[in-house]
Amino acid sequence: MVPTGPVDTQGKPPAAPGRTREGRTVIAVRDQIRAAIIAGDLAAGAPLSSEKLSSAYGVSRTPVREALRMLQEEGFVSVESNQRPRVATWSSDELEAVFVQRILLTALCTSLTVSRLNATQLEEIRLILQTLSRAEKEGDHETWRTSDIAFHSAHTALAPAALVADLQKLNARALMFRYMWLGQRSSTMTLSFDDHHTIYDACVAGDGYKAANAVAHHLATVGITLLARVDPAREPAAIRESLRFVGASSANAAVPFDHRES
Repeated sequence: MVPTGPVDTQGKPPAAPGRTREGRTVIAVRDQIRAAIIAGDLAAGAPLSSEKLSSAYGVSRTPVREALRMLQEEGFVSVESNQRPRVATWSSDELEAVFVQRILLTALCTSLTVSRLNATQLEEIRLILQTLSRAEKEGDHETWRTSDIAFHSAHTALAPAALVADLQKLNARALMFRYMWLGQRSSTMTLSFDDHHTIYDACVAGDGYKAANAVAHHLATVGITLLARVDPAREPAAIRESLRFVGASSANAAVPFDHRES
């Protein structure tokens, strides 16, 4: 179970509601630590103690150390020479790079998936969209988060497995940005919500190119919003160019909302 709550100044993770069993695999430990980072329970720059993490998750230090090594490769953890691992901090350059990669790869995976979706899969996407709409109205951030992940996974899932695996890593890093700078403001749910309907309609029509363009615009909107919070003076040139690259017609359009809303 993913821990929730604050992180102390020594980098100790919040106490988990339930401890994992001994023998938990390295992958499971990695996933739990990554989830805590994404949710902000392990704050950017916080030191990561193998001893404290192993105690929190109920495992030995060995799988924790291996999990931290894997998270370092994914970009969630940074390790300087002779220093304790820390939760990675991010620059505006890194944020924009992640969203550019995500726009391009999501558009490709969407285009490769849409024409292969069957009636059952389209119905699943429709039901996810209903859940998203209900979560927005009720202000249910956790349901929104999990449903948003499920929605975007559904319209990219039938691309080659290697591409989908790389996309999942980028999505996780982007989710961390979103939590770091937008938190649980209402704008995190209303942010370009109509794009989800456009993507779904294109999926139903079997139009992979239209769906790819819609999702590219959607992700660009989110990326530009986050950049505006981190570096308001920055022109997101790379994000706009990625839209042109995938053929999104709105590449030069202004962001259709106040992306500096507090």
